[in-house]
Amino acid sequence: MIMESLFIRLLFGLCPLIIMVTGAGADSIQMNPIVSTTSGRLIGQKTLIHNGDGEIYQFFGIPYAQPPIGENRFEKPKELSTNSSEQLLLTNQLKPTCMQMKHLAKTINPLLDLDEIHNISEDCLYLNIYVPIVEQKDLPLPVMVWIPGEGYDFADARQFDGSYLASIGKVIVITVQYRVGVFGFLKNNAGIWDQLMALKWIKQNIGEFGGNVNDITVFGRFSGSMSISILLSSKYVIEQQQQSSLFNRAILMSGIAVGNWVFDNKHDDKIEQFLSNQGCNNIDCMKIISAKQILDTSGYGWKPFIDTDLIEDKPLDAVRKGKFAKNIQSIMLGTNQFEGNLCLIKHLAMDESFYGKLIQNNISQQEFERIIHEDLQMFYGDDYHVNNYRANVINNRDNYVKFCSELLIDSHMQEYQNILQQRIYYDKNYRLRNIYRYKVDYKPSFSIAPEFINSSIHGDDVLLAFGLAFKNPYISNENDQQISKQMIELFSEFARNGQPKSITNNGFIEIKSESKFDNHNCQQWKQLKENPILALTFISLAIIFICMLIFACQTLIKQQFPFNKQQTCQQMKHLLQQQQQC
Repeated sequence: MIMESLFIRLLFGLCPLIIMVTGAGADSIQMNPIVSTTSGRLIGQKTLIHNGDGEIYQFFGIPYAQPPIGENRFEKPKELSTNSSEQLLLTNQLKPTCMQMKHLAKTINPLLDLDEIHNISEDCLYLNIYVPIVEQKDLPLPVMVWIPGEGYDFADARQFDGSYLASIGKVIVITVQYRVGVFGFLKNNAGIWDQLMALKWIKQNIGEFGGNVNDITVFGRFSGSMSISILLSSKYVIEQQQQSSLFNRAILMSGIAVGNWVFDNKHDDKIEQFLSNQGCNNIDCMKIISAKQILDTSGYGWKPFIDTDLIEDKPLDAVRKGKFAKNIQSIMLGTNQFEGNLCLIKHLAMDESFYGKLIQNNISQQEFERIIHEDLQMFYGDDYHVNNYRANVINNRDNYVKFCSELLIDSHMQEYQNILQQRIYYDKNYRLRNIYRYKVDYKPSFSIAPEFINSSIHGDDVLLAFGLAFKNPYISNENDQQISKQMIELFSEFARNGQPKSITNNGFIEIKSESKFDNHNCQQWKQLKENPILALTFISLAIIFICMLIFACQTLIKQQFPFNKQQTCQQMKHLLQQQQQC
């Protein structure tokens, strides 16, 4: 019996409530499920996943809090009214993204759903649910909650289609929208509270979709991952988990919330300056200004700040002090081989001509020193580390990318892992016993990385884990799909059991292609074409090798088949004489 029976059983007691709708432009009739939640009775859609594993149910645009508009602007999210559960909602379309600037299209991978129309709204606290159709014996299903993030000025759940991860991995996937930029971080760290409100809704309702309320894994990339590191040590989550844990596993992908790069230590000054620019004396005054005007004048750089009821400490400091959600069972930390591509993207966004020089490896030592100085200032917020860093060790683009990888991502992921391992060794009160680490060392065919980078860059693991290589086979290949299956198995097994397969003794998982001919070979040929001296050397060696091969073959033939020119001519003359006699 497939999962349709689950919906029939759950809705209105034992009475089936299935709506029959006619497909657009077709005579076929499909069955759409209805699920009762605190947001209302949700009418989903049944969808066939091509190149996936059958059909799934999709529920888009589910409200998990009151719209953060009017008096609710900048405030913590408020729970839905008690009568919301009585309404009937058609959930077959994605809702607008939370207010944010438009993405730079050339930095977005073509496998992601780029919102070219830029459909944004203040009314944006919605989530999307992807439910695989399985046999009754396979229920309840593990749940994976995706917290998107590309810096706290950007986060768009609509970019990430959870259909393939759900279909192939047999997990329920949920993508969450939350406020970012000035709307999320002017006051109260409202964007982080949005995430908590969504998790609370999921805990209350996911059982109605066939999900296991005790198997909820949160996962996110970059600022999504940073948010998870904040939640794991937040006062609210620690106190809440004494009653009932909102989640019990976490996958942190390329991001730990650290230092001035993430936390705004001058938040009050930033607020005062922004209010002054708007002609306001207080935040309440901002609630009557149009959302577009606020967005257009807000600028970038809005981010979390230390407060008293949610973020008392930065995650690394908090874990050192033993502040960590005690009901978390397993954690997995993940990175890509070249996370430092983030710096290249920054230069692409700020100065495309300089980016071109950097890609061509055509910048001077002085220019390297300047950009390293800027990067260190951006990250640390002062000149102390700049003055104590030997900038002259960076003299080419390859070293620069490695420097950025270590500065922005790798060192903090490793430090977080080390501190956690120390804490669980000395503090037996933690349920956390499993810490895993993966690294992707594979360059997909759909990579947007420059050609000199021969492996995965920041964000590639997300595309592979979501199975997006199956969604568009025209810009991916069999190797991509093979690696994608590895990632989906890794994530789904972790969500299901808290322990992935194919791990080493130290909990490390390496994701790489098993094919003898993969994109690394293609990359080597591309590098050969770009370097004329190397290419000429290769061609010369190839010609010498071919000549030696021909010479060896000729020698072998002569040895096996001796050839006497004089004897052969005499034989031919004798044959001609015999022919004349005939």
